[in-house]
Amino acid sequence: MEHVAAFMLLVGCSGDISVCKEIPVPSPAYETVAACQQDLPLQIRLSNSSDSRVLGACKAVSEDVFQQSASLDWSVSRNGQLAITFETEPSLVASR
Repeated sequence: MEHVAAFMLLVGCSGDISVCKEIPVPSPAYETVAACQQDLPLQIRLSNSSDSRVLGACKAVSEDVFQQSASLDWSVSRNGQLAITFETEPSLVASR
């Protein structure tokens, strides 16, 4: 089984960045952040998005994100920087 260490996210935005939405990528998981960053410009070009701006970012992923439930949150700053965060959710265990 391959080890995933990075995640790619693409977001398409209006020209003034007031409206943004996620753009699916064929393979969002990468073994290294460097491999993700190397592939990022190509995936932005291949996105076929009709949005005025396409932003992309790679985020290092810790192993606990894959072992627990987690949510992905993203935001775009006024200057066009895409920020990604992973929030792990506490595990619920049922007992009797």
